[in-house]
Amino acid sequence: MDDLNRMLAETLHDAAGAAPSEAGLLGSVHDRSRRYRRRRLVTVTAVSAAAAVVVAGIPVVTMLATRPRPDLPPAASRPAVTATPSGPAASPAPAASSRVPNRPSSAPPSAHTSSTAGAVTLSKGWTAPVFPYTLPATDGLSAPVASMDDGDPVAFFEATETRHHADVTVTVSASEPVFTTTAARTPEQVRGHAGTLRTVDVAPAKQLILYWKESSGRWIQVATDDTYTPDQVVALAESMTAAAVAVAPPFDLELSPGGLATTTVTASRMVFRSPAGGEFSTVLRKRQQLAGVNRKVGGRDAVLTRRPGQVTLSVDVPDWDATLQITVGGGLTVSDTDLLRYAEGVHVLNRSDPE
Repeated sequence: MDDLNRMLAETLHDAAGAAPSEAGLLGSVHDRSRRYRRRRLVTVTAVSAAAAVVVAGIPVVTMLATRPRPDLPPAASRPAVTATPSGPAASPAPAASSRVPNRPSSAPPSAHTSSTAGAVTLSKGWTAPVFPYTLPATDGLSAPVASMDDGDPVAFFEATETRHHADVTVTVSASEPVFTTTAARTPEQVRGHAGTLRTVDVAPAKQLILYWKESSGRWIQVATDDTYTPDQVVALAESMTAAAVAVAPPFDLELSPGGLATTTVTASRMVFRSPAGGEFSTVLRKRQQLAGVNRKVGGRDAVLTRRPGQVTLSVDVPDWDATLQITVGGGLTVSDTDLLRYAEGVHVLNRSDPE
């Protein structure tokens, strides 16, 4: 115990020697307190700066989730804010009440209006072209049904019985017909003109086409099959008389593109063409799934799409399990308003057949 007491006494004596003097003791304590305070401030500042950097990369939703959510006004009344990494600050989007609704435009900008060269002007109704001939009425053939194919009027005479008759198609064109199939050719005299009978050897019946130049700028061809003999085909051609058989359209049109020629009329399509070659077409297609519906036509879903030089309006026609597709292009232009007006006035007829 003596040794222990001696060691304790020496330690206390050494510590007393190293202690500050009484006069400097309070100053030393203050200096140490100031050093601790500076360390705390530096540490807090560094942590805050690091936290700010981290928070800048955290989505706003995460930030809101970590603290009580204040009462906010409805989203519709708050302007949308888009974060911009660099460059000038983006302008806030206008309030919902000031947005322009997405509706057909009747204003006069760009190529969507009737003031532009090549613009389509709608006219009331539609006048059907006519086929200029007919065949004598017989028990073997039905009355002609006229159509148009790329500017050429066509009449179809359906056989009512096939034992002694076959369907007959008569086509009138402005130029000599062009054929791509191989055929035997036989010269024939038709209506006072030199003609040619083509015989195409196919099953189940050979196809016969008699064609000739009827007058300047008019060629005629009569197509049937070998139910008729060559002489009977010539006799059919000889029996044709002048007529005015109206082309039967697939649609009843309340409006039509004024100043454009009707070039194609079939059971599924009507095409109008300008002298410069622009086309305004209306086609009934088998039903398609419409994506991005942005219009209504007579209460039906529709999609209006504009591309450079062309506009297309596709309308759902569920009654026919079909889609009505209207396309304007090739230098022609039409406003959204007029295109929708035209579509509203297209009524599908019973003779239509979606392609």
